[in-house]
Amino acid sequence: MTADLVEMTRQARESGAGPVTDFWLATVDVRLSRIERMMERLERQVWVLAAVAGGLMMLELLRALIEMRGAA
Repeated sequence: MTADLVEMTRQARESGAGPVTDFWLATVDVRLSRIERMMERLERQVWVLAAVAGGLMMLELLRALIEMRGAA
């Protein structure tokens, strides 16, 4: 009966990361790049709104100065 037993040797595992980790990191990288693109678009929209608001304020200031000059 002892002939049926097989001696198994223990093999060391590789310490490198498996392919699942690479896939997970790639997914996280894609999501982060999408978030970065969305933040860039939002930043551009905020700058455009600030420029438009500044332009409107300048127009109102010019109109007020023209009315003051005409009234004098």
